[in-house]
Amino acid sequence: MEQSTIKKPFVYIFLFLMTEFFLIMYIFLSNQQWFTITADGKLYLNLAENFVEGHGLINTIRKEDIIVPPLFALFLAPFVLLFKSEAPYFIFQYILYGLNSLLLFVISIKLFKSKAIGVLTTFMYAVHPVILLNGPQFLLTETIFITFILIVCYLSILWLKQDSSNYFYYLMIILSLSLLFRPHLMYVFGIVLVYHIWLVVKKKLKIITAAAYLIPLLFLLLNGLHNQWLHGEFVLLENYSGQNLYLANNPNTSVEFYASTRIDRFVGPEYETYKDYPLSEKSKLLKEKAIDYMIHNPIETIKRLILKSLLFFKGISVLDWILLFVSVVGWILAFIFDRENRHIHLFLLLFIAGFAGLTSAGLLVGGQRYRTPIIPVYLLYGGFCLLGARLLSKQRQ
Repeated sequence: MEQSTIKKPFVYIFLFLMTEFFLIMYIFLSNQQWFTITADGKLYLNLAENFVEGHGLINTIRKEDIIVPPLFALFLAPFVLLFKSEAPYFIFQYILYGLNSLLLFVISIKLFKSKAIGVLTTFMYAVHPVILLNGPQFLLTETIFITFILIVCYLSILWLKQDSSNYFYYLMIILSLSLLFRPHLMYVFGIVLVYHIWLVVKKKLKIITAAAYLIPLLFLLLNGLHNQWLHGEFVLLENYSGQNLYLANNPNTSVEFYASTRIDRFVGPEYETYKDYPLSEKSKLLKEKAIDYMIHNPIETIKRLILKSLLFFKGISVLDWILLFVSVVGWILAFIFDRENRHIHLFLLLFIAGFAGLTSAGLLVGGQRYRTPIIPVYLLYGGFCLLGARLLSKQRQ
């Protein structure tokens, strides 16, 4: 295969500009606004404004005392401090969106050692309809969260290729930070633990490296203490997931995309009895009810999870379906033919499946916003499907 070293910067410049070009054309042709502050965006912006004013990360825009992971608001805070407009932050998001494509390019080369596969993967990222639909034109967490996910994948690949304790420590730090941004990658610690034990048993890592698991515990403890000081509640990350879990898992819920305007399709009369409860207390009680329902109705829960997982991957266009199909085929081909990296391909499959499964266990929203962050990971195999098998066969010849 081709060597992974790329010395000429024009390749990166071209890929960056290509990604931005498709995004700009998409926004222009679909008559979207260049800068849109969503309801969630207003919440995080409000937190950042209060933080800059010295009041801490408190919510003064919503009636409910919602507590969210702090990192996104802290990302916004310097822009709130330095500028009177939200435009500079949106510009930052647009730039980061393009840089994410370059990071995906680098990951593809590191994994498959082929510039051609890297370029094709980046092109797929640039034209993917779900990524374009949930892009940097909205003040949402998606763009930065994609950065977190790609860095986690890159460090995981480096760690598993080189059996390096340094990359393992870096991975644990970034994973821990990601929890303070969005808690969705909590499950990855379980996957990492299995691989870590395997490497320790094979004597490729020292057992002392297990001390790295103190890093996420420390981060969570500090954030919990911060919330105790600021809100009077010891909340590790957020105080609303229990409510979402109940909305997705109760006798009256539906297997469809959620929207607050049709909440009656997801809950029964019992839900209304909690409307006057403080959010933290309500979320805790509803979480207990959801878990109790799932335990006592395992077949229905599994059935719903399967149906919602299919909904999670449901394409929004023909192109979306095609890119998903070639990615699935690409993973199969990579696992069969790229024997040297089979353990990495299995890791990435567990990464994707875990993300899809845990997300599907909760609420899904229209536009496939919750699928957006994981798409670049499986697009790695879309590029391999179209070029990788041929390159591997040539290498063997």
